[in-house]
Amino acid sequence: MSLAIRPQGAGALFEEMTLDERIGPEAVVLLIDTAPEELLAQRSLTIELKAGIASTKYGPVLFLVWWIPPMANGKPFAFYEQLMNPLHPGVSGILARVADQTHLHIVLLNIDGQVQTVFEYENNFGFGGIHAGVQGARVAGQGSADFNLAKQAYQQDYDVYELLAGVYG
Repeated sequence: MSLAIRPQGAGALFEEMTLDERIGPEAVVLLIDTAPEELLAQRSLTIELKAGIASTKYGPVLFLVWWIPPMANGKPFAFYEQLMNPLHPGVSGILARVADQTHLHIVLLNIDGQVQTVFEYENNFGFGGIHAGVQGARVAGQGSADFNLAKQAYQQDYDVYELLAGVYG
């Protein structure tokens, strides 16, 4: 497992790994948490996904906000933001792979990258639609070649709590 591109602090990213030899390689979500004990204390863990493509003056940014209910005062129990470049061909590939999977494994890691547990969910997260949106962004192909600038603009212009509340539409 490659954690070379893992986010600073808490966050999420896709990784390909084999959890069951009978199934073979699959796309999983790595959730990195600075205090995984709180999640591990839950009897069951419901996870939701808010996804979209944000437009910035430097190009589009695909955001995937994995969040754990309940919401209190407009804030979830926990959230993990994953930002991806929808113009990068590898993003379309991983989303297509995830969309084809019947189940999605979410691997909870501590900040040191140590596996804490693995959760399995029916894949009802809407990755077919997310993949279609990314394909549309790739066809439109608007934006600079510098995704870091697009990501910085996204982080300045968009607020995760407002994204979860649907403020941006």
